[in-house]
Amino acid sequence: MQSLVSATSLILLCLALAHLQELDASAKTVGSPAAQIVSLQVMEAVVSEFSLVTASALGLSWEFHENCRNQLEEQFLRQIFEHAVHSAQQAASQVRTAAPGSEAAAGAASSATAAMKLMAAVLAWDFKATNSSFVSATAAITAAMSGRKGLPDTTQVKPGAHWADILLTAATTDWVITLMPALQGPAAASQLATAARQLVVAFCCLAGDVFPKPTVTSAVAAAGGAANAACAAPVAVTHVVQMLRLVLPWCMPAQQVLKQALAGDEGQLVDACRALAALCAGHKVGVLEAASSAVAGQQQGSIFTALESLTCSFLAAGGVSAASSTEPWLPDCTEMLLECWSGLLAPQCGYAMTAVPPPAQAVECATRTAAAVVEAALKDAAAGAHEDADDDEDSGAGAVHQEEWMARVAVLLRAHPVASFNQLADLIGSKQQALAAAAAARQDPSELLEQLYWLVRMAAHALADSGIGEIPLPPEAVLLAVGDSSLTAPGAVTSPEQQQASAASASAGAAAVERLSRSLLELTAVCLQQAAAAVVSSRLMEGSTWAAARWADTYLFPEEEEPLPEALEAAFGDQSGLNILDMLVHVAQRCLVAFPGEIELHRQVCHTLLPTLVHRKPLCRRLITLSSWQALAAAFARRDVHLTRHLSQKFQRALSRCLCLAASGFPDAASPQQYVTGLMAETVKEAMELPRQSPQQLAAVAQRADVQLQVCCGLEVLRGAAAGTLPSTFPALLNMFNSLLNPLLTLHAAFKHVAPVVALLLKLADDIVENLSVYMEGVQQKEQLLNWTLQLLVQYRDSNLWQVSLQTAKSLKEDRAAEQCRDLRAVLNLLIHITQSDLSAEEEDNMRPLGGIAFVAPLAAPGDSAAAAVAPEGTSVIARVVLVGLNIVLPLINAELLKFPKLAQLYYSLLSYMLEVYPRAVADLEPSHFGSLMATLEWGLLGNDVVAVHCSLEGLAGLAKYQYESVQTGGRGLAGQSAGNRSVVSHFQELLLRRLLLEDTPQDMVELAADALLPLLLAEPANFGPLSTAVAAAAGVNGDPRASAAVANALSQLGSWLQTHSEQLAAGPANGDAGSTMLRTAARQFRQRLSQMVADIRGLIRLR
Repeated sequence: MQSLVSATSLILLCLALAHLQELDASAKTVGSPAAQIVSLQVMEAVVSEFSLVTASALGLSWEFHENCRNQLEEQFLRQIFEHAVHSAQQAASQVRTAAPGSEAAAGAASSATAAMKLMAAVLAWDFKATNSSFVSATAAITAAMSGRKGLPDTTQVKPGAHWADILLTAATTDWVITLMPALQGPAAASQLATAARQLVVAFCCLAGDVFPKPTVTSAVAAAGGAANAACAAPVAVTHVVQMLRLVLPWCMPAQQVLKQALAGDEGQLVDACRALAALCAGHKVGVLEAASSAVAGQQQGSIFTALESLTCSFLAAGGVSAASSTEPWLPDCTEMLLECWSGLLAPQCGYAMTAVPPPAQAVECATRTAAAVVEAALKDAAAGAHEDADDDEDSGAGAVHQEEWMARVAVLLRAHPVASFNQLADLIGSKQQALAAAAAARQDPSELLEQLYWLVRMAAHALADSGIGEIPLPPEAVLLAVGDSSLTAPGAVTSPEQQQASAASASAGAAAVERLSRSLLELTAVCLQQAAAAVVSSRLMEGSTWAAARWADTYLFPEEEEPLPEALEAAFGDQSGLNILDMLVHVAQRCLVAFPGEIELHRQVCHTLLPTLVHRKPLCRRLITLSSWQALAAAFARRDVHLTRHLSQKFQRALSRCLCLAASGFPDAASPQQYVTGLMAETVKEAMELPRQSPQQLAAVAQRADVQLQVCCGLEVLRGAAAGTLPSTFPALLNMFNSLLNPLLTLHAAFKHVAPVVALLLKLADDIVENLSVYMEGVQQKEQLLNWTLQLLVQYRDSNLWQVSLQTAKSLKEDRAAEQCRDLRAVLNLLIHITQSDLSAEEEDNMRPLGGIAFVAPLAAPGDSAAAAVAPEGTSVIARVVLVGLNIVLPLINAELLKFPKLAQLYYSLLSYMLEVYPRAVADLEPSHFGSLMATLEWGLLGNDVVAVHCSLEGLAGLAKYQYESVQTGGRGLAGQSAGNRSVVSHFQELLLRRLLLEDTPQDMVELAADALLPLLLAEPANFGPLSTAVAAAAGVNGDPRASAAVANALSQLGSWLQTHSEQLAAGPANGDAGSTMLRTAARQFRQRLSQMVADIRGLIRLR
């Protein structure tokens, strides 16, 4: 088989080589230009055909395509490129010397176009792995299957060091420089000009090992600095100089070129932006600075001035957003340029491991560009105030894009904080004054409000990074501006004059940061002013609270391990910081009270601002001493109408959590418990009084909508308290929830017909298990919580489950199906947290056999909590809880519901746990329930959800090991279950082998599948022979007999290995530790053999 593939590949490659030699001969003679053009086009088609990404579907295996690709790259691709360069040089010379408009000029232009397209095709090749880049065959296959053509996702071209001598030599690009002047003006739209620009863009994309690694001398390392990076990389500098000489004339002067682009063909300008973006992405700023200096000496400007001129011109033409642009490519090009600035201005780490500021010229250009961006954005914001709101603009992908855009602009603003931050502060102050004047004159404030909304968000972006997933710290550019000594090299400033200048610069930087921060905070506090209440919009407060939270997360009382620089600590620490904190609490309460029904504003307060204020102990210690916080807590404790009826339920939960988390600031042990008890007293009282009514009265009030809303709000508040559990508040919350256990069961029985109440009760149980169980130490506490959970699940099963029509679940568009999915998610979340908590760890260590579990039989009559808590002999309480939960889920779960990703992942996580920890209980299920469980297991194994597949394989491995051990010990195992007309083991043997060999399975899943397949094959070895025959026949269904023979041979070898090691594996469990070691060794060998077999077979099975 392999020899046939290699022979075929060799024949094709020999033909390609013969054709290449013919092309070389024709290039040296005075042959027909048309023949040369066709020959170049044929070679371009050959390169495209041999690439995995662009190869045609020939019905041949991927192994064949891979072999052809490797041999072409290793033996012929370089020769093809050299031939294309030689042909392009000749044709370009003829273009320059031929009379314009003549037949010779047209032929030469066509030849040059074909040659340059061939060069670009080679540069677009998916080069094999090098030290600096790696594009896997899997990625190429995926791209080809999806129909993607051209370059890989990355714009960088990394051919490797052995291509440097041909790609970086001056002779390869000098002829393009001499050709380009003839392709300006009207000729810029020609095919020749387009091909030339595409080739130049490809050269700009060169990166990685093709450039020699920098040689760092001791002097360079000691000096550091961006410019010294250029000294260590002269080859890269020379290449960038060549590219700038080619690209800058395309886009300079910027206004003139943009005017021409708007009037006609924009291709040249767009290509210039792409080329500049590639250069900025592939080279350090020191290299670009050195190259710009060399180009500037040739009166061609620098890359920094070009970027400034282009960005400002695009912004003036409406490139801020698609809504304000007359051409769709304008905002795209603007974003490319902003991305260039982001790469150029990001602080570089010098050789001495200290931050190195950007070059002075780059800073000057960036400062002017930042001012232009702010001006254009404010103009766009004012125009947007009179347009209809776009729902996608402030949410989903639109919001993400806006945040990314502002993050790029923030880099520009940080280039020179003294100038840019003061400009933003001036604008915020002037717009705020204009807003007050508009309010006094009763003028329309819409434009001013939108501009202030943009300014406050932009100020937050400039002052602070997002901090997601890490400890928020001031941006490095800000720290450099305020003179943070941790980022500068020791001894960098030596003379008194330098020290004085550095101190003055740091003082100006700190003043600018403080001034912009004060402006942001003053705008946030504008809602507290009585005079501004008439004109301040909820949207402005949304932006202000978000911005204040982002600022506070970075600058307001940080952790002691990460202090602020001294200048900023003096500005925002001690009493000043306490005043800011007090103001923010007042703003939060004002937004919740004065803006009823403003959901987005309430979300920013409850999910962004308040969580920021309580997530650090230094903040909480000061927070609890503030009268404003105490007033907010008191209003919440007495269930103030503004914090109940006027506030969404989920925001009440978030507010409850934040108020409870603030208890971490108390210095003693008693105060947190008193604080939390006081917060929850009224809510607990309401929850306990309602169930005390007579059954008739309770049933009557349960029908009232206002009572249902009251119960839902109370449950959400309790959920927030559970989520805000701390070690110091755990005793108080445990006592509180212990007193509520029976009343909550009564509420569930009374409100069983109200789906939101039922779902919230299940979620509350989940929150209690997840957050309180980690602090439980006594066995009695754990048993009480588990028994209550069991009672709740039994009550839910008996009173609610059987009222659900299974036909309803088939239609996901109906409300009942959505409610059912919500309930199932709540149940699954509860069960998973039980299995993951400390409640199960201690019990599993002392777990007894689980025989005699009656899974479907009712555990207790509805409402009989005492009987529900009694476990049959030999049954684990954890097992009973989880089995009751599965008894609820299994009759409802189906393929339609499993299309909900979150529900599916929860279900398969629980299924994996049950099959691994309680396989005997699963094996003893009634056949109908076992069949449902196995059907969902099969659905998970064959699906595309990574989590579901992983969990299904882990669960199947647990069940397979149980069956194999049962066979070894003579146990019953899965004897009572079946999969149609064959055994469960046989069914999953075939399913796994087909999935591994005939479908696409990632490598990490192959190893998981091996852990399940080995015990399955050992449990019923007699099935392997017929199974191998069936799978081999299925492999050859596409008509390739080699595939069928290869699969049969591989499975035969695998069967021989199993026979050789079967006795060793069978004797393993009886040999103690030595046997366990033998089992692990054999399992590892099986994984390796199976992984290699899958890799060998897949190349033949998959066709293209």
